[in-house]
Amino acid sequence: MNHSIGLSYAQEQLVSQLAVLGVERKRFLDAYFVMPGKERMEMEQFLFLYTEAVQELLSETDVLMEEKLQSLVLIGSHITIEYPEYEALDSFTIVLPEQANPDENLISFLSPVGRQLLLARLGESITVATPSGPMRVILASIKYTANQFSREGGAVNGS
Repeated sequence: MNHSIGLSYAQEQLVSQLAVLGVERKRFLDAYFVMPGKERMEMEQFLFLYTEAVQELLSETDVLMEEKLQSLVLIGSHITIEYPEYEALDSFTIVLPEQANPDENLISFLSPVGRQLLLARLGESITVATPSGPMRVILASIKYTANQFSREGGAVNGS
């Protein structure tokens, strides 16, 4: 694929993502963080930080943007994480809640693991809280897949 066409498509998808998150932010919060409180406020702040990061990414030069798309976990990123203590790898794509399907390795950005990995950087070591306890992972690879987002919050094309 031509890099300029791929980058242009990624830019369009990121703009659509911002539109979806702008329209859907309250619905996400109401669905996943029903009660007012610390967790809801933290997620609201995180969504704000995420949209700021995407806006900043969109303002970059094409070369820098292309580089950052492969080094920063975004909604639509296919990532591979390494479990150094077990010498094992796991791959999945971070998606909108409506697209989540664990059987297809599609995890919601609102899930506990998705939230912890969103905005992480390539090579970064992160301790992820899991039901079985904290687990250290390293982001081994990131590939922005540029899923097509609709303004209603669902994907038009799958990953």
